[in-house]
Amino acid sequence: MSIPKIMALRMGIYLILISYLGCDLFLFKGPIHQTLNSSPLDSQTAIAEAKASGVVARVYHRPIYRAQIEEALKEYLWRRGRTPQQTSLDERRLLRDLIVQQLIDEELLKLQIKVSMAEEVAVPEKEIQHALELEKKRYPDARVFEELARRASWAGEKEQKMRLAARLQRAQYLENRIPDHISEAEAQSWYRANKGKFPHPFEKTKASIKDALSLKKRDLMWKKFRYEKLRHYAQGNIDLFKDVLHAEEGE
Repeated sequence: MSIPKIMALRMGIYLILISYLGCDLFLFKGPIHQTLNSSPLDSQTAIAEAKASGVVARVYHRPIYRAQIEEALKEYLWRRGRTPQQTSLDERRLLRDLIVQQLIDEELLKLQIKVSMAEEVAVPEKEIQHALELEKKRYPDARVFEELARRASWAGEKEQKMRLAARLQRAQYLENRIPDHISEAEAQSWYRANKGKFPHPFEKTKASIKDALSLKKRDLMWKKFRYEKLRHYAQGNIDLFKDVLHAEEGE
């Protein structure tokens, strides 16, 4: 087909599309007109629909479902040799409250990593495989690990690796932003302030002191990071529906 014919064909298609658009908008008020002129879904209606579908929280409108909370609750108790039936009403409510806050933070962290493309951390396959092997070693045998995977509805080893990669990525992201190095001076200062608690000299207890202070410092810095960074910038973009979270408890 010659170039003039191709240009004529394209022009004809453009004219047809423009004609349809004009008729839709101004003549018979078709689907395009209705989409452009329909009012956005009322917020209360949107919330009611989200609750009806089992949403317990939304992070920038990304849903966290009640099923996720229940699965995490079962896994938490399963790791400790218990079931939800063996817990009290208050304990289940407390665990659900803690779990939903953890999942909200995870969503915020995922979003932060996603939008920080220049700083995104790539996880080598070797690290993922190593993490998978370590994860399996935490359990008495492969059957226990497979049962956990079944409870979490993982789609085989591929999904296990994807989840581990995401966990490693978040850990690396946090590692770069929450330094927890303990200097010699910090350790000595703490040792002097608490010398009565240690029968041994500083050199013998230095490693343990640094480990303990590092954990404490990391915990404090994580809380600061969480509230001043993750939660601060997300104000107004997090919804929590406690009536759905504790619905089975009659709230």
